[in-house]
Amino acid sequence: MELALYSSHGEFPKIIFAPGTLEDGFYLTQKAFNLADKYQVPVYLLTDQYYVDSFYNIPEIHLDRISNRNYFEETKKDYKRYELTNNGISPRGIPGYGNGLICVDSDEHDEEGRITESMNIRTQMVDKRLRKLKEITKEILPPELIGPENYKTLIIGWGSTYHIIKEAVEKINKKNISFLQFKQIYPIHPDTLNYLKKAEKTIIVENNATSQFAKLIKLHTGYEIEHKILQYNGLPFSVENVEKQIKNILQRGQ
Repeated sequence: MELALYSSHGEFPKIIFAPGTLEDGFYLTQKAFNLADKYQVPVYLLTDQYYVDSFYNIPEIHLDRISNRNYFEETKKDYKRYELTNNGISPRGIPGYGNGLICVDSDEHDEEGRITESMNIRTQMVDKRLRKLKEITKEILPPELIGPENYKTLIIGWGSTYHIIKEAVEKINKKNISFLQFKQIYPIHPDTLNYLKKAEKTIIVENNATSQFAKLIKLHTGYEIEHKILQYNGLPFSVENVEKQIKNILQRGQ
């Protein structure tokens, strides 16, 4: 997660999805392509070996739930590829479609796409790119709450641990426990803090050593998730292991 979030030159918005089901993989991939075109930002789809090796029957894929559109426009003679706009999204033209000159560059550039070493333009371009985040937050996928809304214990998960956590919670079979699954882990949904504050006890399950998502949640909400179930021995979680560890945490709190 942190590699996808922080491995870049400079600061700019990005979007990170983490499918938990095979259906998620289909719908989120299509959504990722659309958002990458719309906002002109990198969109990551995080999976792991357990996810890509998963094999099971799924419901029918509904193609009517997806839609594709083009996010480029016919250029005019005064076209500026990196025009400074209020929402941070510059108009995207493609060569041969319109009368404008398409000039692009991966180094810092001015509005017309030519390399620049101007410190003022550099600052303006960074600010422009960061303005996209406000627009991106309007389309953040909300987390999925599985279980009662009046929970006392909230289990947090993301990505390929979905089915494992869901089954473990079902086997524990307590009416005051719910499971909150994140399909989008960045940007974090604005309702995240409300879900966490409702719980008397919070537990996060992650397949890494440093609880990377818990750190990200704390960074953006200020909330410290109380209990962490972590595994980083190279194997996926088992339902029995997650069930046992959740029960241990619940017993310690009694």
